[in-house]
Amino acid sequence: MPPNQRPYKWDDPHVQNLLQDLYEAIQNDEEDYFLGTIVLIQKPKDLPSIVDGQQRLVTTSILLARIRDKQIEFKRPARADAIEKQYLRDMDIDTEERTPRLHLNPEDHQYFVNSIISRPDERGDGPPQKLSGGNRHMQRASDICGKFLNSITENMKPENKSDYLVKWVKFIRDAASVVVVTAPDEVGAFRMFETLNDRGLKAGAADILKNYLFSKAGDRLNEAQKHWNSITTAIEALGDDEDDRLVTFLRHFWVLSNGPTKERELATKIKRDITGETKALSFLAEASSAVDAYVALWSSRHPFWAKHKPATRNSVDTIAEHLRVEQIRPLLFAVALHFNPTEAEKAFRLFVSWSVRFLIFGGRGGMLDEQYSRRAQEVGTERITTARELRDAMGRYVPTDAEFHAAFATARVSRAHLARYYLRAIDKVTKDDPQPEFVSNEDMEQLTLDHILPLSSSEAWVTNEEAEAVQKMLGNLVLLKPNQNREISGKSFNQRRDAYAHSAYNVTRMVAEHSRWGADEIRARQTQLARLALQAWPTSLAVPD
Repeated sequence: MPPNQRPYKWDDPHVQNLLQDLYEAIQNDEEDYFLGTIVLIQKPKDLPSIVDGQQRLVTTSILLARIRDKQIEFKRPARADAIEKQYLRDMDIDTEERTPRLHLNPEDHQYFVNSIISRPDERGDGPPQKLSGGNRHMQRASDICGKFLNSITENMKPENKSDYLVKWVKFIRDAASVVVVTAPDEVGAFRMFETLNDRGLKAGAADILKNYLFSKAGDRLNEAQKHWNSITTAIEALGDDEDDRLVTFLRHFWVLSNGPTKERELATKIKRDITGETKALSFLAEASSAVDAYVALWSSRHPFWAKHKPATRNSVDTIAEHLRVEQIRPLLFAVALHFNPTEAEKAFRLFVSWSVRFLIFGGRGGMLDEQYSRRAQEVGTERITTARELRDAMGRYVPTDAEFHAAFATARVSRAHLARYYLRAIDKVTKDDPQPEFVSNEDMEQLTLDHILPLSSSEAWVTNEEAEAVQKMLGNLVLLKPNQNREISGKSFNQRRDAYAHSAYNVTRMVAEHSRWGADEIRARQTQLARLALQAWPTSLAVPD
């Protein structure tokens, strides 16, 4: 394992699933069992380094060690010796010491050797009461393997137990297959991840970048590790997919100085530009300083926003919770880092409007990735320092009022969270709210959507052809409280009108003005909503210079 590889981290379900899979395959006399893909870096004259596959290799070694222990228990020392020599440890002819076949990172290796693959008589009175990181996970995996082997052999005759576990060893040796992919260096391995479809590849990609940067840190490795730990700790706070987010963060941070960069290009560009200790430490230190601003993009409650204005925090929540757009994130990141609070407020309100306009009008292919990344670089390198400059630089790409109005007037919105947000924001326009584009998450949780013309063709009161054309248009949707929605379900339009008329939302009450409801009324209402949408998501600066 490379010195800076992550610790062993399989949880109980991962180990249990592997054991159960092997058990079923052996019971069914299957001829093969695919264990996954292993990616190695093989440099001339060096032992191969494991980039991806550590969890499976370590877990399989733990399982074989516990099978060896059972053979000792069954008084079959020759079998125990054979398992150990072939799969776990060999004898160094010079030092006469047992040498493990698998070398883990410094954090895990000594515990792996002394407490996991060692024989029972070599271990002490048991593991320490408190273990950390990979040591704890390895001990849990060892305990699970031991209990599993007890459970599958406890009802067998004593003379059959040893033979049955030999069957397990032979199955692992002969039938458990892996695909081994070998790369000459870290960048080659990173590229391979782009073409392999296997679990854990994003994690491997992050490790490759980490190992390359650490390899350039020289005598300042401890400093590099501290910066990396600071970055990973912050990213892990976001929850699921932390490895995916980690690679994305590094790419977005790179974009701030270097412009548009696809994930498959990142390793090549880093290797080309970061060639020594000073550049590697500078990159890691700057990324560590910036990571809080990146993590803060998911929540306005992050301490990073303490000095920013309420309108900025509102925009952060709108983008993260309601719009859920990703392509703009490098630009959000750049502005959070480099704009003062006043300019950030104006820019973030623009970002909400731009995001809605692109969602309605369409993203125009790969243009958004390219242009948002270019603007992020211009902000990151301080060629753009104000919201006005940023707006002018994006002016030719953002849908105009005419384009946005035309697209909104015919838009079909299939995602309920977006439909609720659009209608709630437009309703706030009708009430002269100074920040109509902001809708609190608490408010949205109390709302449901009602299709005025029902989605069910058996309930619709127009022809099927007419219904299919307009049912999912925004003009056919209203906001209701959950109890109101239940009360009118399955009723005719005339029966629904009273509930609409007594709604707290203007955009719902306007429907009650109609005596009938069909395709013409839906299109007319959507045109009316489109006019209001221009006020909800303008491209003018919300706060004057």
